[in-house]
Amino acid sequence: MSHRSTLRRGRTAAVAGLIVTAALGLTACNGTGGSGAAPAASASAADPGSRAGSTDPLGSGGSGGTTGGSGGATSASSHTGGGTGAGAVHGGHQGQSGNRLGRCTTDGLRAGWGSEGGGVPDMKSDQQQTAAVWLKNISGTPCTISGFPGVQIKGTDGTAWDLGRSAGKPEPKVLKPNAHTTFTIALLPTTRAGDKKVEPGQVLITPPNEKKNFQLQWPFGGAILDQSGATHPGTFVNPVNVP
Repeated sequence: MSHRSTLRRGRTAAVAGLIVTAALGLTACNGTGGSGAAPAASASAADPGSRAGSTDPLGSGGSGGTTGGSGGATSASSHTGGGTGAGAVHGGHQGQSGNRLGRCTTDGLRAGWGSEGGGVPDMKSDQQQTAAVWLKNISGTPCTISGFPGVQIKGTDGTAWDLGRSAGKPEPKVLKPNAHTTFTIALLPTTRAGDKKVEPGQVLITPPNEKKNFQLQWPFGGAILDQSGATHPGTFVNPVNVP
């Protein structure tokens, strides 16, 4: 082989190398395949939240724990830095001070005669009297109470008289633990021998919206004019929280 042929082949190989190099440079500048691969790698490395969500032990129990009460809310708060947990606690606080409060139940109350303002009837009078009944929250948690209680007077002769309601408007009230409210019973006693009477022996008190009742012994003696069939009797019950 002559020296000229060898030189020509060498030049041809060098030119081919330059063409390949130029082609690779153009591919990098156009970004073909490069920009798509880089963000994918960046997302998998820089988004720890998505990976934490898949392995987070609170992922399935967080919402259930929050619904269950303060214990779940505390766990959620420690996990999320206070965001969800603080919201859950705040929501519970609103529930205790707003309309979502549970009503006062018979099992969570205690009842008795009298009030701070008196309410002890004079059963030797023929004028309308007032007897007061107090209801105390012994449940340990706040509750709401509103409406008319049920009142049934049981006579010593076995008769029963379900008292009618007054025209009073019920007022809702939140009873904190150990707090109390009262309602009154208007009574029309009688001492006249010829009157039809009911001599109370026991009074059944049913808190508003409840079915269970308290059984209170009648402590005042005397007799009430029996107007159980009257349209506007002088003996009736007023709503709770209303004087």
